[in-house]
Amino acid sequence: MLRRRVYVTFGVALLVAGAMVGTAGANENAAAEGVPTFNADVAPILYENCAGCHRDGQVAPMSLTSYAEARPWARAIKTKVVSREMPPWFPDPRYGQFKDVPTLSQTEIDTIVAWADSGAPQGAGPAPETPMFAEGWQHDRPPDWVLEMPLELDIPAQGELEYVKLWVDNPFPEGQFFEAHQMRPDNTNVVHHGAIYARSLPPGTKLGEKQVVPGGQLIRQPVPLDANETEEARLARGQTVASGNNNNDEIMVLYVPNQGFHKYPEGSGFRIEPEQYFVWDMHYTLSGRDETDRSVAGFWFPKEEPRYHVTMKANGGEASLVEGIQLQGKGGRAGYPIIPAHEDDFAVTSIWAVTDDVTIYGMSPHMHFRGKDMSSVITYPDGTEATVLSVPNYDFNWQLVYDFVEPLKVPAGSTVKTVAHFDNSIKNRYNPSPDRDVYWSEQSWDEMLINWTKYSVDKEDLSRENKPPTQD
Repeated sequence: MLRRRVYVTFGVALLVAGAMVGTAGANENAAAEGVPTFNADVAPILYENCAGCHRDGQVAPMSLTSYAEARPWARAIKTKVVSREMPPWFPDPRYGQFKDVPTLSQTEIDTIVAWADSGAPQGAGPAPETPMFAEGWQHDRPPDWVLEMPLELDIPAQGELEYVKLWVDNPFPEGQFFEAHQMRPDNTNVVHHGAIYARSLPPGTKLGEKQVVPGGQLIRQPVPLDANETEEARLARGQTVASGNNNNDEIMVLYVPNQGFHKYPEGSGFRIEPEQYFVWDMHYTLSGRDETDRSVAGFWFPKEEPRYHVTMKANGGEASLVEGIQLQGKGGRAGYPIIPAHEDDFAVTSIWAVTDDVTIYGMSPHMHFRGKDMSSVITYPDGTEATVLSVPNYDFNWQLVYDFVEPLKVPAGSTVKTVAHFDNSIKNRYNPSPDRDVYWSEQSWDEMLINWTKYSVDKEDLSRENKPPTQD
């Protein structure tokens, strides 16, 4: 049950355990005086807070858009709202203030409890109208430009498919600002998540063609300029790519189920530069049968030129601490050691040294099955510290974006630390293989540590660049 921003990957059987027990046999229409009914009391709560995800074609495991659909799950609904597991919202309330917090009031919870305990009656009178939900583009106007994947991708039934990266030419020779963008997956059955990057060609490469899988489709990919490239040069080029294509590599669009639209705060936006390409970066989960996907994205131009370019940083990661040992360079596959089998509290701290005054708009933690908790701590130049986000019970099935009510002003000389713990033990009920070491890579059974951070650099105020010089 959630109005927005959820990520569900499979089943979610625990959400509904015992749901259909104990409600059969009640009179569906009659209700004692003062007892809440579905028609009068419960439907408005479910439609406002839950049906955005709990409806046909969406990410939740059952639909709650009618009495016939909701009644069998009355006990499960009660259990989950009383425990406040639904609607899902994971930050520790002691730290940070966030926009669009999905929550039920105590009165709404009490209404659902009384309804379920009284046999979940429908009540007299007509059933409430099924709510209308915005489908398609989520802006208040159609997109100004639409980008479709350059081909329909064939997704194999089984095996392991690495991230598919599709390079698309930039049609904006002068560069272009966007005030909003949205990714719409073509096949939600296989799109685990997706992103579109503004990305420059890595040094020493040109665009060529590579196969998605051996014997499969050809897609445009960077290939070495020198076909006889030495192993030393290849490794050096690979390190450059892994570290962000020489700092000219920015994520602009991020999609996870029910979260693909983003509008920047007034006065800000995302700018793609003339030398950058649009690069689809797609992570597919294989379904057991042959599938296809050709996702699409919409972009909206600003009515007025933004003052600030907003980018999204993954970790920051100039240095990392793993079990107290400092590692230089970015994390990821090369930076972090493996998580040992049976380790139940593996600690990693990623550090972003802030070299300019910045404004941080929001954060979104990302780990996989072993992710246990994540927090973000800012240490200011005077030594004071502030925890701005704490997710003490990370859940891979529900990955949310936490936008601050008031953007954070972080001065140069500060550090932003992402502190995370991983549970690779049998105590972790989501752990697919607690007896195996875990490596850092892209598949869900591997691990990741990313705290996506949206920010802008204060000195890069574009309105100042266009002002004439001051006359003495």
